[in-house]
Amino acid sequence: MKDLLAHADEIPVTLVLAIAYATVAILTRSIGLEFAPSDQLFALGSLAPMDVLDQPWRLLTHAFVHGNLVHLAFNLSFLLSIGPALERSMGSLKFVALYLVAALGGGIAVCLVYPLDGAVVGGSGALFGMMGALVAWNMHSGRHLFAFLEFEGPRRLLSMIAVNLLLGFVIPIVSNTGHVGGLLAGFVVTFLFLTPARRGIRSRRPWQVAFAALFAGLSFACVQPVWRWDWLYREATVATGERRQALERALARSAATAPLGPDVDQAVAQQYFQVMGEVLDVLRQRRRG
Repeated sequence: MKDLLAHADEIPVTLVLAIAYATVAILTRSIGLEFAPSDQLFALGSLAPMDVLDQPWRLLTHAFVHGNLVHLAFNLSFLLSIGPALERSMGSLKFVALYLVAALGGGIAVCLVYPLDGAVVGGSGALFGMMGALVAWNMHSGRHLFAFLEFEGPRRLLSMIAVNLLLGFVIPIVSNTGHVGGLLAGFVVTFLFLTPARRGIRSRRPWQVAFAALFAGLSFACVQPVWRWDWLYREATVATGERRQALERALARSAATAPLGPDVDQAVAQQYFQVMGEVLDVLRQRRRG
């Protein structure tokens, strides 16, 4: 800790993130062994897919909220062990970009895979993104992309990633979905944008454009999931006439456990609309504790 403080001017982002972790933990009362109250976690930024329709900032804020003292201590120690060296190597601005993109990547993965009210908190998706960044950095630093595998340090890094992913499968409350999303986002953004281009390699611009387009498209899909029944319900509540009827029929097809076919009776669609509205109210109450 003394070494970190002595070189604080070299790692400002890492220290700010650490302070943010601790501050939010105090505000959410996540400093005990028991999991923090869900209403406190919700108030300060926990993420569930259903929240993002009206509160897209949760794709980022969840990466600063932790569930209890063990969760906070694990992520804080990991941040302080890997963050300083990575920030010094990349520079603070690139390090900020890495953290934000990896956190978004984890949030996007959760929104695309989890059930509507499946809530997550924690910076581990962004921390996995840092490990992905280290892999990308090592790939760029060798004679060829896989030369880094000749050295023990990078092989240990890959082993650490594998072990942590395995733990995510063993421990039910761990969000491996967020971990994988953050890992992939951190690796790709570092490989394509945050490392110097390798000699003899053609322009990365087409790949950069493709990744940016994919990332933007997936982000938009989280905010406006037009295939999901909760989005259809919200749109139907403010629509009128034929558009409302079309949205109700689409909602019925989306929510039905068995295929309804293209021609849904309007009375059946209205029943689905009423029932799913009640379901959504229950899910909202559960989310807010």
